[in-house]
Amino acid sequence: MLVKSLSKNHRKTGGWRVFNRAILPALIICTLTSTGVTAREEKEECENVKGTPPGLYATTDEGRTFLIQGDKQIELAPGEAAFANEGKLTCIKEVPKFLDWPCSSDAAQSRKFKTYAIDTITSKDMVSEVVTRYFTVPEVIEPIPNWLEGESNATLGFSQIVPFASAEYWYKTDSAVDIMHEKRPKTLLIALFVGINQVVIDNYTVDALKQFYAGKPVPVVFVFNDSNVVPVSYFGANVSLEEINKAFNERHIKLADVPMWQLGDHHFSATTEEFERNFDLPTLEAVDPYRREALAAELETFGFTRKPIFVTIMEGGKMYIDDPDRVRVAISLGITRLATVINFVENDSHLNRCGPGTPVGSSGVSGATTPIGGAIVPAGSVPPSPTEPEPNPSDS
Repeated sequence: MLVKSLSKNHRKTGGWRVFNRAILPALIICTLTSTGVTAREEKEECENVKGTPPGLYATTDEGRTFLIQGDKQIELAPGEAAFANEGKLTCIKEVPKFLDWPCSSDAAQSRKFKTYAIDTITSKDMVSEVVTRYFTVPEVIEPIPNWLEGESNATLGFSQIVPFASAEYWYKTDSAVDIMHEKRPKTLLIALFVGINQVVIDNYTVDALKQFYAGKPVPVVFVFNDSNVVPVSYFGANVSLEEINKAFNERHIKLADVPMWQLGDHHFSATTEEFERNFDLPTLEAVDPYRREALAAELETFGFTRKPIFVTIMEGGKMYIDDPDRVRVAISLGITRLATVINFVENDSHLNRCGPGTPVGSSGVSGATTPIGGAIVPAGSVPPSPTEPEPNPSDS
């Protein structure tokens, strides 16, 4: 039996990991039996199950699939797959072709950038060659390593990495969580943004990894983003929900995915005024007292280190939050800024999960309202970089 989940938010770095409960209300929970018939196939004939009898359980929430069998659990990102039978539950490194039908279409293939293998690089300065080939052709490396499972593109010395350091960033961390947490892979991410010809090194981990590896070469993963994706620093230090919504709906601009929201990673800290202004939040009295108490205890103990607030922005301008009750309780506790992660829902969602490229209806990042410092760089040029890394970005 094979279970597949498809959606637009396919992480370019891959990985088997915990994903957020979706913002939208669609939720399917069904028991899968040994007959090999999936819940989707027999959706009209789902049974009422008393208790939790042994077997494989799956739930799909906004394009993400969760599989639980006994004490083993696998959580699949969109575009990833798993296999299960009576004696096995495992993820699949390579998705079978018959499951990957969206990416076999002419539309998907035409939007994708050209690809090449990492072992074809002949230059001693690998970072420079990867950057140049991405900004000029553009072409990207395949296969994409599963960095959350310890895979990487290469092991490189800091002399190749430092020249591309800057103060830009595509996510923020929670200061309450150790950046070298045991669950965070000891791998340096280098994000590349072809729409603005910008290289962004993970400033949060670079110094810690340098110390961890005692100055020796570190494993590196290149994260190639679609041509309409930008780092959150593109919008400046005081970005708002409204600004990101406007950029997405008027110019098709999206934010790069945060690496690990489970460890407190988020895009920015939105103000409570923004949530009051943009969403229909319940009153504190309308929140179930028992849940209100549990949410307050969680926020007072852990803050947003275990889960940020998820905001989904739809084409057309509508925005949704995953847990209005949690936002209201946070406000009641006097919290003025809430760690926020943005998800984007697009019409061409299947095509966008097929790998880095130029999304349908998008020609990259440009426009008269492009913020200062975010202007598009002429094709074929690589922006100059400082010789020393800048300090880590501060919270907005």
